[in-house]
Amino acid sequence: MSTAKQKILIVDDEPDILELIEYNLKKEGYQVFLASNGQEGISVAK
Repeated sequence: MSTAKQKILIVDDEPDILELIEYNLKKEGYQVFLASNGQEGISVAK
């Protein structure tokens, strides 16, 4: 894997799940983007 941060988008309607996944992925060095529904996820991905 390159030295640049890999980006990942997480979409879930449970805030606690988003927070847990975000925490763990950031610990692994990912740049994390969050969305609470599909529509928001599409907007973030653009």
